[in-house]
Amino acid sequence: MARRQARPAAVDERRLAPERTQCIECGGPLWLEYCNQRTVTTLDGPIHFTLHIRRCQNRACALFHRPYRPEAEGAIALPQAEFGLDVIALVGARRYADHRSVPEIHRDLRARGVAIAERSVTNLVYRYVAGHLKAGLPQIR
Repeated sequence: MARRQARPAAVDERRLAPERTQCIECGGPLWLEYCNQRTVTTLDGPIHFTLHIRRCQNRACALFHRPYRPEAEGAIALPQAEFGLDVIALVGARRYADHRSVPEIHRDLRARGVAIAERSVTNLVYRYVAGHLKAGLPQIR
């Protein structure tokens, strides 16, 4: 189902750039090629990120034109995710440590000011479990 309301406006804007400025393969410079933009909903509210993407310009390099994304992006959200890792961690903790139901978690998040649908909470529970299993941690009961 599509959204019934527009996503809330971002409360903060941040720019992220890769720390690496030289290619790991050839040692040549990584040039700023383009910028991506994404908005991630965190417990502090929606944050708009401008991501600077660099690429190696050496045609002889095995990593020619391969994008280098900011390393800090992975600490904020999963790829193509609308919600930050802090929201996923809270949902997982409420579900499995506090034994809360999805409607209770949804109410908790809404009380914190996070604009989220109940179905999205269910999806975040699944993402939490998938990440838990992928990390090689014991199964959640």
